[in-house]
Amino acid sequence: MRLVVFALTAFLMPSGCTLAQDDEDPAIRRANAPAVPAIAVTASGKTDRLEFDFGRNRGKGWVARKGELYVETWVQHNGFLCATYEVGIRFGHGDPGCANAQWLAPARYVTSRVQCNNAIVQHIGVDTEFQLGADFDQITCAQRMIRCASGNC
Repeated sequence: MRLVVFALTAFLMPSGCTLAQDDEDPAIRRANAPAVPAIAVTASGKTDRLEFDFGRNRGKGWVARKGELYVETWVQHNGFLCATYEVGIRFGHGDPGCANAQWLAPARYVTSRVQCNNAIVQHIGVDTEFQLGADFDQITCAQRMIRCASGNC
C-alpha cells in the first residue's frame, strides 16, 4: 500500500519537485541538532569536522570534511516479538536551530539491529559519503532518524 501511495504522489507532483519517502513517514522518529564546529582544523585553518548533539538519550553524530559520518543513539523496542530497527542521519542547512532545514541528500541508514523483549540497544554507525565533503561548508544542521524496517514494530 505504501508503495502505491508513494508512486501516485510522485506521479501527481509538478515536474522538478522531489519527495523523499522518509519525509512523509510519520513512523520515523527524528531529532534535529545544529552544527557545532569541532576543535579539529585542516592545515589551511578550516574546521575539519562538525558535531551534532541530538539531546539527552537521543544520541550524537558528526560529519568530517572528507565525507566521513558517524551517528550513535539508543533505540527502544516496545514489545516481546522482534523487530529490525535502522538508524540514519542526514545533513542540511537552515535557520538557527535547524528551522526550515533544506536537506542536502536523503538519510544514510548506517545501522540495522534486531531487537526483542523490550530491549534498549545502542546503535553506532559509520560511513563515508564523498558528496558530503563537497557540501561540507553548507551544512548547519543534522537529523537523526530511526525507522522500523521489519517485524513487530
